[in-house]
Amino acid sequence: MGNKAALLDYTLLITNLILFWYLLKGKNLRIHEQTQNKLNFTIQPKLLRFIGLFIGQAGIIYLYATFVIITVTQLNCDRVSQNIQASSVNKTSTIICQLREFDFFRQQKSQKQITGLIGTRLEKQTKTDKEGKIIYEYQVQLLTNTESIPFRRAAYTDYSSEEAEFIILKIKNFLAQPLEKSLVVKQDDRFYGYVVIAITLFWFLLGLLLIALGSFINCNFDKQSSSLTLSRYRGFGKFGKAVFLYSLNEIVDIKVESSNSEDGFVYRVTLTLASGETVPLSGCYSSGFEEKQEIVKIIKNFLASN
Repeated sequence: MGNKAALLDYTLLITNLILFWYLLKGKNLRIHEQTQNKLNFTIQPKLLRFIGLFIGQAGIIYLYATFVIITVTQLNCDRVSQNIQASSVNKTSTIICQLREFDFFRQQKSQKQITGLIGTRLEKQTKTDKEGKIIYEYQVQLLTNTESIPFRRAAYTDYSSEEAEFIILKIKNFLAQPLEKSLVVKQDDRFYGYVVIAITLFWFLLGLLLIALGSFINCNFDKQSSSLTLSRYRGFGKFGKAVFLYSLNEIVDIKVESSNSEDGFVYRVTLTLASGETVPLSGCYSSGFEEKQEIVKIIKNFLASN
């Protein structure tokens, strides 16, 4: 489990580095076509995409918890008779157990043989959280004459201590009844796994929703038809799409507008038409003056070229 936890840590670290690099260095502008007669680009919602992907990482963590941490523990015990003496009819018995651990998909992760089970007890442990509050945890210990073996890796909490007590009761009843030949005790935590899967889907869907809420603006300049097709849409082009058509001859100016907000100046690219109408190329103001100035330069160079 330690190796898998380390792999998860490295994966999340690399993912976060890529995401923050994208936030700092990635561009909102994506150019699809740039020729003498055509200019086609899309202004993308970089910030919402970053937030959506960052939140979606929670789904990775919950999936890890589901497939690695959530386990099924099963104890199978058999009472094996043994002769005390070769010439005697008197017999004693030894209890031999197999303690197995399975993952969420019922694939066996580990197995331990316990020979000579003689008892069990509930071990109480105390821990202190960051706020100094004492937390109680419980562990079912399987006892032999030589060792004490924990029933499972994860400890029981106050909320699940009754489950531990029930397991101890079943084992003690088996030990107290010599005529009972076998015992099967199972601790199946897969129910919590299904809850975790639901939480995972929530985080994934929340991340996708944030990405889908971002406004995409596609600008298609075409000198052959002397037209500008401006498309605004959300949800990866599937929802709320609106298309506006303008003549290139109507465009008299392209500039970066600024607005003073609480966090400083924010900007957007606007087209000014001969009628005096202002056409913004983004739904709202945002930071990043240099990138918006680059958009203005690309459009002006395209319109000025022969």
